Formats: sequence, structure tokens, C-alpha cells
Amino acid sequence: MPQRLLPLLYIVYACSTVACAGVSRSKKSADQIAAEQKLLGQKTALLERENQVLRDENLEITRAGDLARADYEKKQREFTAMDEKRLAEIKTVEASIANLKDKIAILESESGGKIRQLTALNTELADKSQKAQEKLQEDLKRLQLASAQEKEKLQKEAAEKQFNQAKELQETKQRLANQEKDADELRKKISDLRENEARLTRENTELKNRLNAAPIAPPAAK
Repeated sequence: MPQRLLPLLYIVYACSTVACAGVSRSKKSADQIAAEQKLLGQKTALLERENQVLRDENLEITRAGDLARADYEKKQREFTAMDEKRLAEIKTVEASIANLKDKIAILESESGGKIRQLTALNTELADKSQKAQEKLQEDLKRLQLASAQEKEKLQKEAAEKQFNQAKELQETKQRLANQEKDADELRKKISDLRENEARLTRENTELKNRLNAAPIAPPAAK
């Protein structure tokens, strides 16, 4: 039988006792009536103590409920803050990836232009070298038909011209090598940026997977 029904039963019993006592008061002696009143007083005191115990229990239950509700609301706020923080981290990583992609696109465009420029310059140098060799051969053929003095003069001019052309060709090749080196550095920079993009993409995917695979469920409200 639940404890909260006991006071009610005692009250019913006491009322029944009082009623019966009123009905049979005329038939009982003064000692019997005094004994019954004493017993009734003891039962009333017992009921009051039990009511106080019940009131204390109700207060404790109310306090426990308030504490549980406050703890639940606190955890709810913590979960909300944690979710917002994770979403902010994901947005930051995604923004970094988008920025890297833009930089890679710009570098690829610039490096593509550099490579096309180097290819055109290489072709132009090859044509110039071929034409210079052909012209030199023609000059040498004309030297063979000229007089010895003219031949000597032309030989000196041809040698000087050949030297200057060789020097110019060497300088042009050096510039081409420097430009090739710049292109290699651009390719390496693009490769490094791609690696950073891949790393950030993996980290973003892992963060999303952890957020989706192991969500933190808030405790059930009491």
C-alpha cells in the first residue's frame, strides 16, 4: 500500500472512531472516554509526523527535479555551442579549400602562359639559329670565291660575327634555362598547393564524418 494513502486511512479511521465514540459516549465510563481521547491524540500526532515526512519528501523530489532540469538545460546549451563550433570549423576549412582552389587556378593559368611563351621562344631561337647557320654557310661559300685579301677580311668578319652570334645564342639559352627554372618552380608550387588542398579536404571529410557518425545526443528530459 503506498505511503501517501496511510494518512488518509488514519483520518478516516479517526473520524470513524470519533463518530462511534459519540454514538456510544453515553454507554461508556469517563475513564474509557479519556483513554479513547488519548489514543486519538496519539494517532493524530502520528499522522502529523507522517504528513511532515511526506512534505519533506515532496520538497526533496521538487528540488531534485529542479536540479535535473537545470542540468539538462545546461547540457543542451553545451551541445548547441559544440555544434556551432564544429560548424564554424567546417566553414573555415571549406573557405580555405576554396581559396586554395582559386590560387591553383590562377597559378595554372599563369604557368600555362609561361610554358606557351617558353615553347614559342624555343621555336624562335631554333629558327634563328638555323637561319644564322645557313647564312654563315652562304658567307663562307662567297669567301671561297673572293680574293685572298677579301677572303681574309671576310673570314675575320665571319669569325667575329660567328662569335657574337654564338655569344648571343649562349645568352639566349641561359635566359631560356632561367625561364625553364621559373616554370619548374611554378609547377612545384602548384604541386604543393594541391597537396595542401588534398590534406585540407581529407581533414574536412574526417571532421564531417566524426560529426555525422558520432552525434552527441542530449539527455532525455525528466
